[in-house]
Amino acid sequence: MIIQLLNGKKLDIADYNLQRLFHRIPSISLSHSIEMVDGRDGGIFTESQFTDRVISVQLLYESTDIYDFYLLRDEINALFTRKESFYITFKNEPYKRYLVKLNQGFMLEPNQHMEAFELEFTCVNIFGESTATTKQMVKEWDRNQWAWNGHITWDDDISYSFTESNFTVLNQGTAHIDPRQSEIKVTVQGDFPNGLTITNNTTGDVYKYTKVLSSADTLILDGIRTLKNGTSAFRDTNKKLITLTQGKNSFTVDGGTVSNIEFDFRFLYL
Repeated sequence: MIIQLLNGKKLDIADYNLQRLFHRIPSISLSHSIEMVDGRDGGIFTESQFTDRVISVQLLYESTDIYDFYLLRDEINALFTRKESFYITFKNEPYKRYLVKLNQGFMLEPNQHMEAFELEFTCVNIFGESTATTKQMVKEWDRNQWAWNGHITWDDDISYSFTESNFTVLNQGTAHIDPRQSEIKVTVQGDFPNGLTITNNTTGDVYKYTKVLSSADTLILDGIRTLKNGTSAFRDTNKKLITLTQGKNSFTVDGGTVSNIEFDFRFLYL
């Protein structure tokens, strides 16, 4: 198991004489809003919302004697007991990470050789996410950035940068990408004399920028923000957002000529 701090520093629990025995990642809990109607048995579900997820991990520590245990205990306490959030990645799923905080205190029973103990982590972001963004990903076996499964194979030509007006963006994760709560950046360059329209034909999302965009300009959709050459341009849009559903998303760009359009985001996992 790897711990990654928010500053990017990575800590391997093996360096602390720890071994992961097993871990459990439950489904995300849901909360339902229900309205009761007079004369009707049961209620009407009006809204459902993801709430929380707690990951449990059983670890084994190894010490050479009881005095070594005392030193190791303090190191382990300091490793996991942090006020700030941190990421955890399991080596059997190296392409995925979870942003967590320690859920509650834990106790290491003294033993001069080895003993198992359990930790619980509350997910700050309830979704697992890819360790790399689509812009950072490299198609190499040993980089551990892709989940090679039924969604893609090694022979697939996967790209997130396009130079034509019609293209497909693959969201390899199992969750919807929504810029209101997820990391996604779309960068557009091209010649659009009367503005441009980006349509996700799969989801029905339509984003419009209404001003001139020349080949010397760069338009960036960064989360809920729109920036033209680094300056906010949200008021010059139709105030809509581009989302990505799981799987293939078919896009069309209208209004001019696309020089390049790039999608940079992390896959999310339920």
